[in-house]
Amino acid sequence: MKDFMLIYRNSLEVEESYAQQSSEAMQASLAKWSAWLGALAQQGKLTDGGQPLYPQGKILKGKAKKVTDGPYIEGKEIVGGYSIIKATDYEEALNLAKGCPVLEDDGLIEVREIIILS
Repeated sequence: MKDFMLIYRNSLEVEESYAQQSSEAMQASLAKWSAWLGALAQQGKLTDGGQPLYPQGKILKGKAKKVTDGPYIEGKEIVGGYSIIKATDYEEALNLAKGCPVLEDDGLIEVREIIILS
């Protein structure tokens, strides 16, 4: 088994809209995430459920250590969170990711294999 990081991306507008959700909509969204992550855990595929991230952040860049405000990626998409899963290969990792609720909001998931340094 290999470890893969699922990096959840969405538009800034969608990420900011989550803060405006009613408590009922927030609970429904959390229930979907809990169900999906719970299913991964039951299969023994979830290494780290991760955490959501605030849309705002800071960037520290280069030798000059210049600090600028985020979000990043030219404002098109921002990272909203991450999880780490176990899968035999990219095909399995992608199949596991297909159930993720971020896709319901037209978000995207970047799937990256983690290099284990020993």
